[in-house]
Amino acid sequence: MVFHVYGESQSNVKVNYQKVVDLLQQINLNFNGINTDSNTVDPDFQSIRGALNIEFRLAKIDPTGKATSGVIFHPFKGGYGNGGGYDTEIGADAWNNTKYMNVYIQNDLYADKDLYQSGVAWYPDSYMTSVNTARVVYNGRYIFNAAGTAASNEFSDTFTHEFGHWLNLQHTFNVPCSTANPTNDGDGVADTPVENTSSGLGCTTGNNCLGQKVNVENYMGYNGSSGCYKMFTNGQVDRMLAALNHPSRINLWQPANLAATGVANTPPKLTLSNSTFTENLNNNGAVSLDGTVASAPKSTITLNGATFAVPNGTILTAGIHFTSSLPSGLTAAIAVTSPTTATLTINGAATSHPKSQVLNSSITFLNPAITGGVTSLGSTTALALTFSYKDPYKIVTGNPLESYANPNVTTVTTNSGATWKYFIINPELSDDAGYGAWYYGANQLKLETYWKGLVCETGTRNISLIPACTTITNANNIGYPTGTPGQLDVYTPTYTNWSGKTAYVGFRNQFEGYNINGYFKLIVGANGSGYSVTEYGYNTQPNGSITTPCVLSSLSTSDVDTTNSETSIYPNPVSDVLNIKTKGKIKSISVYDMFGRKMNAKVTGDKVDVKNFLSGAYLIDIETSLGKSSQKFIKK
Repeated sequence: MVFHVYGESQSNVKVNYQKVVDLLQQINLNFNGINTDSNTVDPDFQSIRGALNIEFRLAKIDPTGKATSGVIFHPFKGGYGNGGGYDTEIGADAWNNTKYMNVYIQNDLYADKDLYQSGVAWYPDSYMTSVNTARVVYNGRYIFNAAGTAASNEFSDTFTHEFGHWLNLQHTFNVPCSTANPTNDGDGVADTPVENTSSGLGCTTGNNCLGQKVNVENYMGYNGSSGCYKMFTNGQVDRMLAALNHPSRINLWQPANLAATGVANTPPKLTLSNSTFTENLNNNGAVSLDGTVASAPKSTITLNGATFAVPNGTILTAGIHFTSSLPSGLTAAIAVTSPTTATLTINGAATSHPKSQVLNSSITFLNPAITGGVTSLGSTTALALTFSYKDPYKIVTGNPLESYANPNVTTVTTNSGATWKYFIINPELSDDAGYGAWYYGANQLKLETYWKGLVCETGTRNISLIPACTTITNANNIGYPTGTPGQLDVYTPTYTNWSGKTAYVGFRNQFEGYNINGYFKLIVGANGSGYSVTEYGYNTQPNGSITTPCVLSSLSTSDVDTTNSETSIYPNPVSDVLNIKTKGKIKSISVYDMFGRKMNAKVTGDKVDVKNFLSGAYLIDIETSLGKSSQKFIKK
């Protein structure tokens, strides 16, 4: 089987190769009936507790015959949980459905900004297999975590539930209980008691409409997601065995296919522990195994039934021992650590690394590397490597928009005559971009966030007033709403900081699975008579800071020397790096757009990195030991 992971962070939950390995181990325990809580199954159902003798294994050979880890990372994306509209994309990403079970890990299953849907799967279907759309889709925020809490990992058994669907199991409540139809078995399985509804009991025992005890611990109900999934029944196992013989499933477990995909009991002669590398959070073209910033990523190469032809400690030489097709700027170092193992390290940084560029690369061994030549490796002599990247981080600013359906600029004002106004910010955000300005009543103003966080006064729901030219970071206290009337407050009879003020609200949202920081500009009437939201801004850098706009008049040339011949900038216009030439010692450098908003410019000595700025005019404020200088430049 193969896991396609879309974004190494999903709702700030790290999804990496090891977590997939741990997850599969848990799923295999569940299907084989040896999960840690299997012995605590309700005594009334112990006698029908079933076990399917099956093991789900990650592919070790990809469709081109190269060694793989079976976990492929893609840029952040959603929508594969939909029943239609994405089939072309799914088919393009899929590995041959007749040879591989395909699992897709996405944060936004239906591409509707609802990041709380857990999973979906499809029953055996020959047509879906023929067009490569047979699949299980699951939300990475709920992936099993060996170091996680018992409660969260009980809910993660929902993944087992989805695998059950893939093997033709229906919900235990598929046809609800009815006294008018007492012979209905609900799910096509005779030994699972029919349920009244999809849920309601949780992990509390109870009876159905016929007075029969409900199997709340069954993987194919919804009750067990409360924390007590424990079992399949014998009847469900029989149904899954039948599904494994369906034309769309039968080839997957045939001995020839197990060998062809590298999951037979005898492993392939060349294997690789990690085959996908993602750009690290420095966003500079260097890669890692899970997006984090660390030393150069390493992967273990293992030979089975073959040996390296060079001594331990040897660094293999490109062009003699192997060839590679890595992205420009990256190099491979292979160090032999034993006769049968070596460490692959990816060094350097790609010279071109936009998000749209997902590169499938490879490393192919040559005869001098392997004892007896590469024929000793059989048909698998190469490693399959995939590199995925992120777009350059940027500051995004704009005005509120009407809605997802009508993303045009709108006026957002709420008062006693217009008590509610829904709006969105940029739809590119991976979490819901919707908010609501709310006149809740006399002297009471709220900002509806739909469960997202805002910067608030510690221990309260009071939204903090953030002045101009103030940096918002992860250190700010984030408050979250509760159910009505627990939305966050702009103004109340006891919280009046905003009365008659124009200032900023800090918000926390998500971009491509990571938390990001941003702001709204609010203009609030005296005594809480109403307010308007006029603009927003956010930084796409994960956990990056953003500065609220500064008042442009603060850059008045009355107190700076705009003609200081001792300080100049070049080139102007500029594409990437603006250089500062001065005879003085640089003390500080600040860059502002023409609306007076301070930019997050990376300054290194006398160089200012502006390559991620939008095209347009900017003002640079330079203070040196010789004085101050304020100069205009154009970003191409």
